Amino acid sequence: MEPDQAFGQALRHLRTRRKWTQVELALRADVDRNYISLIELGRNSPSVRMVFRLCEALDVSPADLMRDVERRMNARPLGPSGN
Repeated sequence: MEPDQAFGQALRHLRTRRKWTQVELALRADVDRNYISLIELGRNSPSVRMVFRLCEALDVSPADLMRDVERRMNARPLGPSGN
């Protein structure tokens, strides 16, 4: 998995775990909702400053978020038989 995709999935996981919409996260991070959508889809890559803003809004450390991103990047996809 590419880093942008892994970051987007990790961000979406944190947001949905809190039962927040993209609008709620965008308001808390003071960004446009469309920007959150593009990050979650892996189409935009946030700056370091934006990563810290998103983490502050989600009340999670950047290190914890990046650990999840790295885990997702290293995860092996299951084959057609589920192995």
